[in-house]
Amino acid sequence: MSENSRRYPIEKHRYLQCVGKLFEHRIGQIFEELGFKTEIAKGQSNGVDLKVYDNEDNLILVAELVNWCPYSKPNIQRKDNVVSNLSQYHCKRFFIYTTMKGESILDHLRLHDVSLIKIGYQILPKYFYDFYARRNQVILRRIDSRETRQNIKSKIMDFLQTLNRADSPCILSNEVIVTNL
Repeated sequence: MSENSRRYPIEKHRYLQCVGKLFEHRIGQIFEELGFKTEIAKGQSNGVDLKVYDNEDNLILVAELVNWCPYSKPNIQRKDNVVSNLSQYHCKRFFIYTTMKGESILDHLRLHDVSLIKIGYQILPKYFYDFYARRNQVILRRIDSRETRQNIKSKIMDFLQTLNRADSPCILSNEVIVTNL
């Protein structure tokens, strides 16, 4: 099959695993830089993708993470799986996603006290990004880099700061967050 007729730079299943793991790793890394302890799900598990703990090992936040492209569209089953996974926990629950088509389906998550954090672009390894660049398909796609990590970190910090102002008492009052914000 020629490169022009392929939708993905490598076999689809491997591609989806690679971009998913990249995003999970990057988000976990960012929370660790903010002073939290993290646990990322192994493989394609049925549970939440990320657990975040404070300095006393208390679970304070869980998240489902999706590194989708602007053409991806969630279906009802996927949304229900996200709600089911997150509903098992009694702490802050997040759906952190890059971009997608048909975001209105996510409004339902807010009804289940799931906070949404939109990154605004899919992050890709350079090889994958280059594949899409050759096809002029890089809108809302960026190479995973120090710059994108800082941008995503800033978005998460801004969201946590907003959350800290809204919560009373502050559930996410990790000393590192408070001093960095």
